[in-house]
Amino acid sequence: MKKIIAGIFLLTILGTTLYAQEISEKEGRKVLEEIRREIQAEEKVKQKAIEDAEKARIAVQKAEEKKGKKIIEDIRRNMNESLEEKVFKSENTAEGRRTAAKEAFKIGRDRMVFLREEEEEIVKLEEVLGIEADENRVFLSQKYDEVYDEFKTNNSEKELLLLENEKLNEYLSRLDKIEQKLRTGN
Repeated sequence: MKKIIAGIFLLTILGTTLYAQEISEKEGRKVLEEIRREIQAEEKVKQKAIEDAEKARIAVQKAEEKKGKKIIEDIRRNMNESLEEKVFKSENTAEGRRTAAKEAFKIGRDRMVFLREEEEEIVKLEEVLGIEADENRVFLSQKYDEVYDEFKTNNSEKELLLLENEKLNEYLSRLDKIEQKLRTGN
């Protein structure tokens, strides 16, 4: 009987130990599964962060490209815009028109550089080939220089007239003040 009780006792201990081991394995699997889920969640968060960073980088790159294209388009539009458009889109004041005209002539002078070089090449080629130059021929750059000189002369005269006009207006305002003082008797 002692052997039976000892056997039952050993079997009970063995069963309890196996049951406890099985429960520990199940708990361990649960813990491992929980850790696995946490790791997967962390990886998803990291992947999402990487994707968001990539999207942000692409968005910034596209914005920079768009900004660059706009700047290039503005430069291209500015270069191809006729000088008349530059003058007529200016302020509708004498000073605004004068400033716009100066700017237009400056741009025209910049554009004439290439034309002037081509005209000089034409003259050199004519000399090399022995072709007589037409005395009545006037190159566009020469015509531009004449018009620009005339503009500068007229502009100088206008500025002198404007200064004179300002002085005369100042004198008139002084005379008006004096006249008002005489009328009021002060």
